[in-house]
Amino acid sequence: MRRLVPGLAIPVLVGVPLAMGTSWTIDLAAVAGGVLCLLAVLRASLSWATAGAALALLSLAVARPDASSSTDVFMLVAFGSALVLLLDGTHLCDRFDGAEVAPILWRRHIGLWIARAATSLGIGLAIAALAPLIALALPQTWLPFVAGIGILAAFAAAVAWVRRSIGG
Repeated sequence: MRRLVPGLAIPVLVGVPLAMGTSWTIDLAAVAGGVLCLLAVLRASLSWATAGAALALLSLAVARPDASSSTDVFMLVAFGSALVLLLDGTHLCDRFDGAEVAPILWRRHIGLWIARAATSLGIGLAIAALAPLIALALPQTWLPFVAGIGILAAFAAAVAWVRRSIGG
């Protein structure tokens, strides 16, 4: 039963692109990504989960190329948290497939997932509050530069997270 926990992310991964409702081809890609994610959860396969997550992310990127309001930012935060839950949960299930896993391990991982979601929500709140202020305060030509700094900061944070998780 615990191995089905990553399946909680599937409605979000399929529902967010479907809620955009741009075209039937994007809806079909979102549903196909959901089917791949469901197969990944049932088989505890990280490769299927990666393929399903990539297809879901592609359908979201095509459905919504820009986030124009603060509610869009929170929808994207939920989508990102669902991606993390799917991939991390499937990886955990794949690692411990067939083994008896202590409940304390599951509680730790659920706590970690909740902490990641809370961190993402906090960052989403900061973006929703600060982005309009930055857009008003800076000249229009500076906005791509500020976006580039944000991309570099996100990349540096991801590298630091991975280095810490592998013990480097």
